[in-house]
Amino acid sequence: MKKGSTQDFKTTDKTSRHSADNALWQLDFHSMQGRKSENQDSLLITTCLPYGQFTATINGGVQCPHAPLLVLMADGVSACQFPKQASQLVVNTVTHHLTLALKNGALKNEAIEEMVLAENQSQSANIDFDDNQVAILIREAVNKANDALYFPQVYERVPPLLSTLSGLLCIGDRIHLFHTGDSRIYRVGLESIKVLSKDHRIHHGQDKGALSAAIGADTMVELQQSVFTLHQNECLALMTDGVYESIAASELQFELCSAVKALCQPSQTIDTTDNSSNDGAVNSLSISQSICEQAFNEGSHDNLSMVILGMNAQALHKKKTANSAHTKNNSNNKNASLHDPMPHDIHRYQLLTGLEVGARIDGFIVKHIIARTARSEVYLVEDENHHLFALKSPSLNAITDGHYLREFLKERKIGLSLSKHRRAGEPAYNQADPNNLSSDSSLTGISSIKPYLDASSALSASGLLRYYPIPASSAYLYHLTEYIEGESLRDFMDRHAPCDVWQTYDLLTKIGMAVRVMHRNYLLHQDIKPENILLTTSGAVKLIDFGSASSSILKDSTRPPNGDLHYAAPEYYTDAPKGVHSDLFSIAVIGYELLTGELPFSSQALMHSHQANHTLTLPTQLLRQYRVPAASQQALMRALLANTQARYQAIGEFLQDFNPENHNYISDPEPLIIRNPLLVWHSICFIQFVLIFSLLAYFL
Repeated sequence: MKKGSTQDFKTTDKTSRHSADNALWQLDFHSMQGRKSENQDSLLITTCLPYGQFTATINGGVQCPHAPLLVLMADGVSACQFPKQASQLVVNTVTHHLTLALKNGALKNEAIEEMVLAENQSQSANIDFDDNQVAILIREAVNKANDALYFPQVYERVPPLLSTLSGLLCIGDRIHLFHTGDSRIYRVGLESIKVLSKDHRIHHGQDKGALSAAIGADTMVELQQSVFTLHQNECLALMTDGVYESIAASELQFELCSAVKALCQPSQTIDTTDNSSNDGAVNSLSISQSICEQAFNEGSHDNLSMVILGMNAQALHKKKTANSAHTKNNSNNKNASLHDPMPHDIHRYQLLTGLEVGARIDGFIVKHIIARTARSEVYLVEDENHHLFALKSPSLNAITDGHYLREFLKERKIGLSLSKHRRAGEPAYNQADPNNLSSDSSLTGISSIKPYLDASSALSASGLLRYYPIPASSAYLYHLTEYIEGESLRDFMDRHAPCDVWQTYDLLTKIGMAVRVMHRNYLLHQDIKPENILLTTSGAVKLIDFGSASSSILKDSTRPPNGDLHYAAPEYYTDAPKGVHSDLFSIAVIGYELLTGELPFSSQALMHSHQANHTLTLPTQLLRQYRVPAASQQALMRALLANTQARYQAIGEFLQDFNPENHNYISDPEPLIIRNPLLVWHSICFIQFVLIFSLLAYFL
């Protein structure tokens, strides 16, 4: 097999199992037409090799542990005229676009820099893929498949094409799940199973229900996506509705759990292969075929397709052993004055701690110590051209916190990704090659940044802090960002709050536009608070600290907040969906605090708002006291609702309603009792006098 190529391991109506001693993944799959005239299901299993650094050897199994593995299952909808063609078109289109995106370097990011450095140390280095970037590529590939099915029937008048799709993209031990339709994906342990996918069906009474989402059904795809790690003694099972509907839940659990036990036995992980076989492997254990035949014997009238995916325990053990050996070698080369953090993806970095004014690091000179906290240290540094930057490094207290250090690395990746936004015609700063390093200069790599410092940047207009790449040869863990002259919004509020409604509206608009840039890149900030908002001397807003940012399209990417709980939306304490409305809640809290100088809710109220005996009620007395327009009050009340469905779903809509000049405010003046309470009471007294006098005259 050539480098960078792909190979299908499955065609319909065949059974095969792939296992190899050095393969990370084990596969067992089967597909049969059952009682139908043709098999409308399509399975495709392929390795995606995005870079040519790795050599793949396919010999009856998935023999490339570093290559992403793609597993796709599509079930053509029988109601359309050509279901088989629809399912085949879906798997082929998704595979083509997803593999092409990987090959074209859409995920290069910072992983390429790390690979260049690691090339001399290890020929089997792993590529570090970013979960959010992978999720975006998957969504784009599925949208391409949806366009291929939907638009021909609309504009070319061809018969409708519809298909379900369930897929897994395995990168290392990270699994990206994507699904639409009524096939299922199970996570199977030794004693339990869990359905990971959602059945997209509309039920009527006790019947099976109608398919509510499919590829080709509409212009937009209702796509479920998540990412997780598969552990030892666990498997994933994909199956069409013809399989799981025909077997009792208890029997299916027994069969799948038995499959996990069989696949996870070291003695059964090595199969004898036969290269001349059409299937590419000798089928010593056909679990999927057995389950499909059981469904057929139970009376299934549908096509039957199933894939079982498990981790090779021996390959996993070898991988961990190699990582341990690599970590041990690194520990023998510690710098006496610097400290090595935790292993794995950050094993090659050293921490910068206790730098003093005048110290040099990667060609930068420390000019000032901005801050030193329990988690991080921030320095003002200068390059050879007297350009100022902010350098942020984890503190010594974080040396044993591997989770924080990995989050620190993730923040830099997100910052660099967002910093690619620029005006038309202006080169992005990170198009400069960070690997063009001069070995005879202590200021190596700094000149590559200089041409882009003088150019105007769209990132400044976007309101996001700009990140710069560090030299690829650097052994230190730190962020390099633009230096902002100004103050935090917290300092501003301590001096000026409460603010008038126009000043508040201006600040909220700038903050909202910055956050919206992240949302358009499928990211949630998740830690919006005054301390993470900087005000420049020119009056612009800069949103900082992307350490808590996470994907808005991955279901398990959000987590309970770890910052100031007064600004966290209540859904972070429940299973309610997180999204744009969650960041908007934090923005609205800041708006209330700007207007009144007080926080609207206590942290306890936010944590317990989902309980039946607790309600989240916005205190409006202070808003009325500071004469906030009624329209702005209503906007804040809606943005701060505990119910995520009733809350604003778009930042622009909230800002439009909050605007003191909008038509709602003009047509809804303050009540008369607020504008002239004395006149109201005099009128009430006069009416009462007239009524009493009339009654006396009537009875007397």
